[in-house]
Amino acid sequence: MKIDKPIFIVGSGRSGTTILYNLISIHPSVCWFSNYSDKYANVYLVPALHRILDLPWLGNSFKQKILHKKELVVKPREGDNIIHHHCGFKHSTKSTEKDLDLHVEKQFKDYIKRHLFLTGKSRFLHKATANTQRLRLINAMFKDAFFIHLIRDGRAVANSLLKINWWKDTVIWWLGEKVSDLEKNDKEPIELCALHWKKIVEEIRINRNILGNRYIEVRYEDLIKDVKKEITTLLHFCELSQSPSYLKLLPKTLPNMNRKWVNDLNHNQKSAIDSTIKPFLTELGYS
Repeated sequence: MKIDKPIFIVGSGRSGTTILYNLISIHPSVCWFSNYSDKYANVYLVPALHRILDLPWLGNSFKQKILHKKELVVKPREGDNIIHHHCGFKHSTKSTEKDLDLHVEKQFKDYIKRHLFLTGKSRFLHKATANTQRLRLINAMFKDAFFIHLIRDGRAVANSLLKINWWKDTVIWWLGEKVSDLEKNDKEPIELCALHWKKIVEEIRINRNILGNRYIEVRYEDLIKDVKKEITTLLHFCELSQSPSYLKLLPKTLPNMNRKWVNDLNHNQKSAIDSTIKPFLTELGYS
């Protein structure tokens, strides 16, 4: 079965990539790794559960639950179990086309083909923050893939990272060390968060020329302000139909969480961010 023009959402963690993933995931033409297909990766028929979203009447209710992050039987997931344990992708180091492993490629493509076949969809959608460090590797596997890069104000991202439970256990791929170990070396926590955001955005943007016209950037700030406008642009870019029934399900706007950092961070933390990423923020248009 052919994998036609898969779509990959990339960006720093806490940039809103999960929000964008959920928004596109309810499009009638796409499938994705779900919570169940990831947990029971060896059970062949599990991806067929995705079809409950296509049920008359009930399907739209399930899709609304995805958009509002409510409890649901089947919902989009990054697929860590599939990606790391079953396919063999490395998440703590950077991988390029030179690291292409035919076994890993076959495993990954087989899982995608299974999802396409059992869901009856024509396109595959995936979002994983670790795809940043294997962007060129994925591109080598899928020469017709589309890449959507969601960018958010680095100050808001740094503030959000600082509060997340899994952040301290994260291995910083561009340093090869765990966050908790780096903080023991007297690194300012918020400074590391900000620098991590900068490194990720830079890494993705450095590879724009390689991806060519299959790469697009969208700002979190624009997305939450006018959801349908930004999603319509992305549908056109990814060559997905602008289904009226799908667009009708989308919210007009989303809550703006960007200004929380202003009140959450103290003077020293704000100064640390400025000294770390201020020039890059300015370059991206964030004052």
